[in-house]
Amino acid sequence: MTDFRYTLLGDGASDRCLVPVINWALRQIPNLPLGFTAQVADLREKKPRVTGLSQRIKEAWRLFPCEVLFVHRDAEGMALSGRLKEVEEAAREMKDLRYVPLVPVRMTEAWLLIDEKAIRQAADNPNGTERLELPPIQKLESLPDPKQWLHEALVLASEKKGRRLQQFKRDLPSRIHRVAALIDDFSPLRRLPAFQQFETLTCERIDPLL
Repeated sequence: MTDFRYTLLGDGASDRCLVPVINWALRQIPNLPLGFTAQVADLREKKPRVTGLSQRIKEAWRLFPCEVLFVHRDAEGMALSGRLKEVEEAAREMKDLRYVPLVPVRMTEAWLLIDEKAIRQAADNPNGTERLELPPIQKLESLPDPKQWLHEALVLASEKKGRRLQQFKRDLPSRIHRVAALIDDFSPLRRLPAFQQFETLTCERIDPLL
């Protein structure tokens, strides 16, 4: 294989921060070309509106041809097994579909709470001294609101006050994308069942293509 394209089908704009996670996982696979191409299937503006997971999968596969489609669903309180089954059932109708369910527990932001240095850099204050007190890796899947944890960590890391803090808070969505892009090692997530499942399925479903 000389080129490898994949498509990420997410639920919203914030899901783009999963691209660095997928890229890292792909780089761990022997014999996979280093120069692979990432596509993000954002169907929110498509007319008529695409609803239902099965239809969204079909449209993403049609509009963004690729070797593998990564289907993201946050667990959001549902058991990992339940979300995986949901994706499997939605994709069942498509015979030639090559896909990988991508289900962070509870939500994407939990997978970004692993790198204090990246958070400080994304907050434009790499030498800050405010304690962030990030949760232990083994507790990430039990956090009730990982997004709020990450928001608060970025605010603390910025050490901004007053008007500058208010402006910083408005920029939090882009700061989250920066955190993901600045993390160069996602291997600590291998301690989490959801990430183990994601990496195992990625290897299993890409291996026949190599």
